[in-house]
Amino acid sequence: MIVDLEPTDDQRLIAESVGGMLAASLPVARLREASGNGAQPENALWSSLAELGLFGMGLPEEKGGFGYGLPEEMLAARELGLVLASPSVLAQMAAAHLADDGLRPAIMSGEARCAFASLGFDGTVWLYDGDAASHVVLLGDGAALLPRDAFGNWTAQVPMDETITLANAIAAGDLPARDNVAERISLLIAAATTGIAQAATAMAVDFAGQREQFGQPIGSFQAIKHSCADMAVRAAAADAQVRYCAITFGRTEDDRREIAAARWLATDAAIENAKANIQVHGGMGFTAECDAHLFLKRAHLFSALGSSRREEERRIIADAD
Repeated sequence: MIVDLEPTDDQRLIAESVGGMLAASLPVARLREASGNGAQPENALWSSLAELGLFGMGLPEEKGGFGYGLPEEMLAARELGLVLASPSVLAQMAAAHLADDGLRPAIMSGEARCAFASLGFDGTVWLYDGDAASHVVLLGDGAALLPRDAFGNWTAQVPMDETITLANAIAAGDLPARDNVAERISLLIAAATTGIAQAATAMAVDFAGQREQFGQPIGSFQAIKHSCADMAVRAAAADAQVRYCAITFGRTEDDRREIAAARWLATDAAIENAKANIQVHGGMGFTAECDAHLFLKRAHLFSALGSSRREEERRIIADAD
C-alpha cells in the first residue's frame, strides 16, 4: 500500500493553530515552577482548549464532533507532547471516544474533566494529574471510562516526575477486551510521545549551536553531530510510523501490530532522545535548573500509560505471521 505521509494544507493549519496556542500558553519552563505542576496551567486553559475544539475534533459530526479523522487528532496529540502537556489533556481527547451520548457533550465542552489511569499488575490503579478529574480513562489491554469516585478513596503518592500528581486506588472491575477505540487511544499516546522525542531533539540541537568550547559551537564536534543526528532519525522514524498508522487506521487487518510498532518506536525515541539531550548539555544537563530532565521523566510517564515496551513487543510478535 502506497501512503502519502505528508500532511494536507488543512492538517498543517490545524497543527499550527493547536501548536501556536500551546506554545504561547504552556512553555516547558513552566514545569520548573511550583505553579506549573499538577496540571495547574492546563486546568486554567481548559475552557480555551474546549473552545478550540480539541476535545471533540476526532468525532464525527453526528456525535457532536468536528468531523476530523485520526490523522488530524494525531497531529494535535503530537503538539501536546512538544510542550510536555499534562496527560490529562490527552485523556480528555480519548474520553470523548469512550463516552456515551449522555456524557459526551460534557466532555467535549470541558464541563466533565478526565484523567488517565493505568492498571498495575497487582490490581492497583495509578491516576495521573487527576485531582480535578470527575472521570478516569482506565488503560490496560483495553480502555474504559469510569467515574473517579468508582474507585473509592484515592491515596496520594510521591511521583518520580514531580511535575505531576499521582494517586492510587484499587481497581473497580475488569477492563473490556482491546478494541478499535483502545487502539486509537494507544496511537494518540504514541503521537504525544513522538512529540516529546522531537522536542528533546530540538532542545539539544539548539544548545549545540549556541554552546561554545575551544572557540567554536559544540555542534561542530563529531560526537555531538552524531548524537543529534541519531536523535533526529529516531524521532523521524517514530513520527513516520505514527503518521502511517493514523492514515491507514481501519483499512487493513494490521492495525494492532502497526500501532504496537508505533508505540514502541515512539517510546524508544522519547526515552533515548531525552537521555541524549541530557548528555549534550553536559554537566548542566543533570541539574534541576536545566529543562532536560523534564523530557526524560515525561517520556517514562507516557511509556507507562497502559503499556510498556515489552508489552508492545509481545503484541508485535503475537500478531506476526
